[in-house]
Amino acid sequence: MIDLPVDQDAVRKYLCDDAPDARLMTVKLGQSTDDMLDHQQMPAPIKALCAELVAATCVLAHMLKFDGEMIIQIKSAGPVTMMVAECSSEGRIRATAQWDDIDHYTTFSELIGKGYMAVTVDPKHGERYQGIVPLESGSIEDCINHYFDSSEQLDTKLWLSSDATTVAGLLIQRIPDEGGSHTSTASNWETLSTLAATVTKEELASEAGPLLIYKLFHELSPRSFDPFSIRFGCSCTRERSSRAIRALGENEVKQLFA
Repeated sequence: MIDLPVDQDAVRKYLCDDAPDARLMTVKLGQSTDDMLDHQQMPAPIKALCAELVAATCVLAHMLKFDGEMIIQIKSAGPVTMMVAECSSEGRIRATAQWDDIDHYTTFSELIGKGYMAVTVDPKHGERYQGIVPLESGSIEDCINHYFDSSEQLDTKLWLSSDATTVAGLLIQRIPDEGGSHTSTASNWETLSTLAATVTKEELASEAGPLLIYKLFHELSPRSFDPFSIRFGCSCTRERSSRAIRALGENEVKQLFA
């Protein structure tokens, strides 16, 4: 058996020599999300959703090449009225949520009602970009994939899994050929998508990293790059606080201080 690492608190990128028209990423978080959430008195179901949202934010932050923050915010009419996660280009994460009495609710559909998800790219230099999609899905994973389907020009798919100690994710993204066309790469993409879809929640939570990539895609000759470390960090300077408030939007800020 090949001895390959299982990442912890890291994002890692991969390419496949026999499927060069796609990129892959894994994320696995444990101690970093514990450090981030332990001081917040969240019910366990909300902590789990928050951890998954942070994992998705980490993947999106390191899918792009920019210096700044990636922010994903969910605003809902359900018991969890707001949830926001942030990952900086340096790998610092933070997240919080607002909720009413959740009673016995545990699932995404019970906790999150109708609303929207906003994905914000907030570079240190340059203009902010924000994409907004309605919440019409049954999980954080579904919401992110709905965003990809609505907003991304490149075919992109994300899988997420979490348990009591870990949250992990796998992303695949199609890369167009040099002429900008997808036609010559359809077969490779279909193969990659089919293999990725075989991953189980248990595999993803326990093996995210090079070991998982080798198990799923070994026939495509995957190559891994160095992991990028993720950590909880709250450097709440006046400037960063101002940027976070701007990212929430005027209406949300008014509700916070009402």
